[in-house]
Amino acid sequence: MKNKRYIVVDLETTGNQAAKSDKIIQFSACIIENGQIVDQFSTFLNPEKRIPPFIKELTGISDKDVKDAPLFEDVSSIIHSLIDGSIFVAHNVSFDWTFLQKEMREAGEPPLKMKLLDTVELARIMYPTVDSYKLQDLADEFGFGHDAPHRADSDARVTAELLLFFLEKMETLPLATIRKLTTLSQHLTGYLAELFFEVEMRKEQELAPLDAKWLEYRGLVICKKDVRHASYSRADDLVFPATNEEKAALFATNHAELMPRTGQFLMMDMVMEAWQREQKALIEAGTGIGKTLGYFLPAIYFAKERQIPIVVSTYTNLLQSQMFLKDIPLLEKIAGFDVQAVVLKGRDHYINLFKFEQLLQEVDKTYDVVLTKMQLLVWLTETMTGDIDEVNLSSGGQLFWNRMKHTGWFLSPQKDPWLMHDFYLFNQKQAEVADLIIVNHALLLQDHFSSRHILPSYDYVVIDEAHHFTDAARSQQSFVFSYRRMKFFMNRFGTLDKDGLLNQLAQQFPEHHQLFDADLAIVKLEVALEELFVQLAQKLTQATKNSTELILVENVIDEELDEALFYAGEKVLLLMREVSAAIDSVLVRGKQEAEAASESDVAFLEEVYAFGMDWKHAEKQLTMMLYEKEEAMLLYIESDRNRALGSIRLRANIIQVNHTLQREFFQAKKGVVLTSATLTVDDSFDYIQDDLGLDNDVVTMQIKSPFDYEANARVLIPSDMQPVKGTPVEEYTNQLASYLSAIAKETSGRMLVLFTANDMLLKTYRKMYQDNSIEEFRILAQGVSSGSTARLTKQFMALDKAILLGTMSFWEGIDIPGDDLSCLVIVRLPFAPLEDPYTKAQIALRKKMGQNAFQYYSLPEAVLRFKQGFGRLIRRETDRGIVFVFDNRVDTTNFGKAFLHSIPTVPIVKATETELLEEVKKFFE
Repeated sequence: MKNKRYIVVDLETTGNQAAKSDKIIQFSACIIENGQIVDQFSTFLNPEKRIPPFIKELTGISDKDVKDAPLFEDVSSIIHSLIDGSIFVAHNVSFDWTFLQKEMREAGEPPLKMKLLDTVELARIMYPTVDSYKLQDLADEFGFGHDAPHRADSDARVTAELLLFFLEKMETLPLATIRKLTTLSQHLTGYLAELFFEVEMRKEQELAPLDAKWLEYRGLVICKKDVRHASYSRADDLVFPATNEEKAALFATNHAELMPRTGQFLMMDMVMEAWQREQKALIEAGTGIGKTLGYFLPAIYFAKERQIPIVVSTYTNLLQSQMFLKDIPLLEKIAGFDVQAVVLKGRDHYINLFKFEQLLQEVDKTYDVVLTKMQLLVWLTETMTGDIDEVNLSSGGQLFWNRMKHTGWFLSPQKDPWLMHDFYLFNQKQAEVADLIIVNHALLLQDHFSSRHILPSYDYVVIDEAHHFTDAARSQQSFVFSYRRMKFFMNRFGTLDKDGLLNQLAQQFPEHHQLFDADLAIVKLEVALEELFVQLAQKLTQATKNSTELILVENVIDEELDEALFYAGEKVLLLMREVSAAIDSVLVRGKQEAEAASESDVAFLEEVYAFGMDWKHAEKQLTMMLYEKEEAMLLYIESDRNRALGSIRLRANIIQVNHTLQREFFQAKKGVVLTSATLTVDDSFDYIQDDLGLDNDVVTMQIKSPFDYEANARVLIPSDMQPVKGTPVEEYTNQLASYLSAIAKETSGRMLVLFTANDMLLKTYRKMYQDNSIEEFRILAQGVSSGSTARLTKQFMALDKAILLGTMSFWEGIDIPGDDLSCLVIVRLPFAPLEDPYTKAQIALRKKMGQNAFQYYSLPEAVLRFKQGFGRLIRRETDRGIVFVFDNRVDTTNFGKAFLHSIPTVPIVKATETELLEEVKKFFE
């Protein structure tokens, strides 16, 4: 491997269409010999056309740079002789290879004879847990200097360094893992299979002993792991620091690089007092308080003192991981004693090693399946948890994951040869002896309300991001029945004549008559499912021209489902039950014959059992949709804009959960602390208290942010902007786009614009994109620019002059500290759209209860969202910035005051565009 000659190439081009008229504007190649970068050749190339503004902004390459550069044909022979016969390496190799081949053909050069190696593919296999495989992100992740991203010379250099880094990692993998990677790589194109084979041959000759951190079992290598028990002896003589002086001394003693914060100390005392008095507490902790440590420190002392676990729940898996990786080590440092914490997730987040072992023996040449198997083999040499959220899977890999996720055991667990090394059981054991158990809201609620408990018994809990707790509770009791998912299930089950579980079951149990019933039921189900969803699609089309949602039943207690739809749904349900009965029947037979079953038969039965659970879950959801009459539930249709059959979904949302939470969750716990940065509306906890179903004996505390908003922030309200309500969208977005362009010039971009509707965002984006006066700015727009919220945020932070347009997912949860964000724009007060089915149902329910729906639902929800949006701007003590609020209702209506009263005290200026732009200029001077 080390004596190979690699040519690592990067190209900059006028666009990404090699087949059309796009041309190379910069070429760079790093030469690697004997495991070292020995040379680099780079040149600009004249494309004989203008470089598009976007490419100029992205690469920094201008028309002036390439004006006197050679044409590709002038240097084609030099490049050909330099690279031909070597191993061609690039980051996303198909892009560079396709462009280079095209230019070589046009220059009249003979075809290149080269093997290809893609560093994206290699990165995915060698580092399966990395968040992003973009070149810049990998360079940042592994600490390689990348001074000029999107310049071919810098990109080629860092790609070469990454290649050597990945090859080095490959050499450290155990032989058993390399053997399996070599076998799987035969199904991939390019040089990778040869590369793995060479490493395998060398390791076979060396026969080095297995590293002590690993164990090899049945041909797989995994990490050794031991359950770490919580230690109480060292904390026996430690008492929670009751005074501010004691807390400050604790911070100082243990060298925590933190400034003592009065608000944080207040929160610590409140948490401890609530648990000691067995109370429920609501704590709003403003930005900068340090709320995570505000509850973690009292939690660890309380856990040690009582020798009990404290459960800490947050909204997302990502926040769980952040707590464990960032906040727990800090807590341990401050406390000065051992902290046993575990992140616990639902069972299907953990890999079932027995299933994975069996799947490795299956020959499936599908690219995503092969790649996922290779990723997991490497990941198993590193993971201590077996939690699939650690792995960056492709969308195809996520589908494949369904076949190896943990679903418990159908047959005796003793039949599982991997039982001693089972990750799910290990994490459960770890939770049983931990001080702090970190979960998400979904798991906390699922565990509490189901008969099969995952968490050990607990009485004290922290609910962080508490403004999302009722959302999570509603989600737990809400359902989706989708055409696409049902088709996926049915294809996986198959028929007696097609590949699938049913065909395999017939081979294993050839005389089992109910399999023939299942075959007939599946054939009929295809027709019945089609009929149901065609009816749903027709309902949607007949209702409104462009709508993607339609309410069928606003509240199932008061209304009935349309008769034709009910019978179409019932027909589907009865056929699903026939399939369920056949699955149950064959599983009973399998259990009877389990003693004589081979390992592969056992694994197959476990897979059928897991499939049966998923099938029954869908069956239960449809049952609830058709027959539920007890709970207030909304039933509606949802689709994409094209209303394609595959996008149609039947949704059922529980409307009210506060009584259930109060009766069945809060009353069952001794001490509950609920906290968030956004719990009050106009300094009152009334709305969130009612929404959560908390009694009047709940104790509350509002801790204001310590940041100096009066000095470091401004709220600017345009007085010459047309009212957002009542003005045609085209007219409004024309004025808005022009205004935003003017602001961007004053702030050098660094601007986040928050919308409440995709349509308005899209129209504004198009108008700004066509504005030549901001040509040098990169405009990123959710739903237009590719990538998730996190990816768009990363891109925004990486660019010097950027404007980011986002809708609801950008109103909270993103963190852009420092100079990367200096201007926040709130286009419209974030009231939920009245046409939204859930909002309609909530308003109808409030009216039925005799409440003012606007005052008791729409307004408080919008204020909480507004507070979240405002909180995106000032994230650190040193941050400075301005907030534009374009919706004039914020200061021209009585209800508008609730928005301004709910944010920190900040200077508010209302003026014309010219005056406000002058205010911006002065503020940033």
